Amino acid sequence: MKKYFLILLLIVLIGCKSKEEKMLDYVQNRYGEEFVLGFAGGRGDTLIVDTMPKRYLGTPKERDKYYHGQIFYERNDIGDNYGAVVINEGANEYVRPKLEELFGKNILIALNLEGEYKYPNFQKELNRRKENRKDYMFSYEAPLSGGIYIFGRVENEKDREKYRKGIYEFIQYLKQEGMFEYVDLTIFITDERFLSKEFDKLGLHEKLLENYREYDVENETPEGIKAFKERKRKIYSTIGEKYTLDLNKINEISRYQVIKLNENLMCGIIAHSRIVSEKSIKTNYFLKDKKIKQYDKLEDVELW
Repeated sequence: MKKYFLILLLIVLIGCKSKEEKMLDYVQNRYGEEFVLGFAGGRGDTLIVDTMPKRYLGTPKERDKYYHGQIFYERNDIGDNYGAVVINEGANEYVRPKLEELFGKNILIALNLEGEYKYPNFQKELNRRKENRKDYMFSYEAPLSGGIYIFGRVENEKDREKYRKGIYEFIQYLKQEGMFEYVDLTIFITDERFLSKEFDKLGLHEKLLENYREYDVENETPEGIKAFKERKRKIYSTIGEKYTLDLNKINEISRYQVIKLNENLMCGIIAHSRIVSEKSIKTNYFLKDKKIKQYDKLEDVELW
């Protein structure tokens, strides 16, 4: 009798748990680690709470929405979308070795596997989509989007050609891995002095922002683009050739801002290349005017 009483007491205690406690239990059991709850919202019977792993507290990831998910509570049913964060982090680490091989370790990767997912695991979800790829009809099924930042130097045509070749090799890698068919991502090259201590001391970020905003009103004419790049070159050149890199700044950059193309990051870019597959163009109305390329030759890679 005592045994049954204890079981009944346990059931009562579980039933007395708040919605937030039940949500926290759910996400911790699903992903096998401690989580914390953040901002809560919702309407009526639906409660939506932001969440992230407890290990992110006190790190740059705590402030970066790229690493945050949500838990949903509706009519005693609980679900979450944190699996998308797990997938994106898995995608970043999957391509990192190849990117480091081509461009070195001073890189920032913020990939985004768009659309609904079944498995909160990048490789399993990518394989599932490969199998069902013939049924894809919409751009949100793209297996790979987002942005990649490379911190380096582009001083002349030789430098530009080096990056073009690297980007071309990365595209061939994506093809070999079966990740290219529905791709729409941009590779940005930012002057490595953006990461220097001297960059902050000289207050160059504000000057780059001012330059970026001036460029917006120049309507992207050839003359305007040339003037924009020349001003940017002069701003970076004020640092000179003796500078100290602070590589911790890479981890402090918001991946969420990379996805959203925030002007605080865009202002420092010295070159970029947007890579869009044929099927991404054909399945996305907003890309209908973009030229289709197979990327089977170096000339297909444009570096602006």
